[in-house]
Amino acid sequence: MKTQPLRKETNCLNCGTDVPGRYCTNCGQENIVPHETFGHLVKEFAADLVHYDSKTLLTFKYLFTKPGFITKEYIAGKRVKFVHPIKLYIFSSFVFFLFYFWLNSRDNEPLDKDTQEEVAAARKANKESYASLPDSVKRGDLALGDWFRRINTFDTKKQYDSLQRTLPKEHRDNRIQRRMARYYFSSANKSIKTDEGEEDAAHATEEAFKHNFPKVMFILLPLFALYLKWMYDKKKWFYADHAIFSVHLHIFFFLFWLICMSLNGLFHSGIFTDIGLFVIFAYLVIALRNTYGQSWGKSLGKGALITFIYLITILIVFLSFTTVVTLFIA
Repeated sequence: MKTQPLRKETNCLNCGTDVPGRYCTNCGQENIVPHETFGHLVKEFAADLVHYDSKTLLTFKYLFTKPGFITKEYIAGKRVKFVHPIKLYIFSSFVFFLFYFWLNSRDNEPLDKDTQEEVAAARKANKESYASLPDSVKRGDLALGDWFRRINTFDTKKQYDSLQRTLPKEHRDNRIQRRMARYYFSSANKSIKTDEGEEDAAHATEEAFKHNFPKVMFILLPLFALYLKWMYDKKKWFYADHAIFSVHLHIFFFLFWLICMSLNGLFHSGIFTDIGLFVIFAYLVIALRNTYGQSWGKSLGKGALITFIYLITILIVFLSFTTVVTLFIA
């Protein structure tokens, strides 16, 4: 690309330093005539765009085909040819959550009239079936399948709670069954109002968690890096190095999970979720092996352990969040 002509003056327009050559030795700005033509602006924009796109494509290429490679290159100081991990994380998480919320908005669309009539007919049939059950079963002495059938006879969680209060304490559902019932009504009545016209509390909790999911992930990311530091303490790496690994892993998770959700929606099947979980775990093990240089056995064992710890952390964060939100909306 043709360069702009140099200025006759030798003072830098940016910092005022004397410029003996083409570039300022103090700030690096090029000492060229500041009035650029439109054609030059277009050429510069095109060059920057192609340069950025090439970095992005190269980063994605190695991110998907060589787990852990970009992390090792970044830690080794070879960073110019790749997109900065924080910038890439912001971009990938933005795309992921944009698609995530779009899917949830589709799931929460009101049921059409025909579907509501089908739901009502099914509940009526379930009520008639429940009426024919023995009294001991109605009191709560149920197998899991029978328990679900009994739960399905209630239209709202309020009706379920009312019956529970009328039963003797020894015949009421236990804590696990009550939590299962809460999530059942949350799932079954996403677009149906209760008798008073208020949304079910469990559904409100679920929606609040969905909308705060990005914040939760932002909290979990540095925790994952902390677990890596504990697990690889003999490496004497800085915490920031483990954080880079964590960032790259979560970027892969966002992008690959986005693909899985798209395939689930396209083929109306949940099988891609199961495949996705296996692939993500395999990616973690390979990335650990390539980044930290330990044997496959150690990488597999540490991958399984850190996955277990991470899932427990997610569960604790989720339950804590649910408890806090429930206190405000109950």
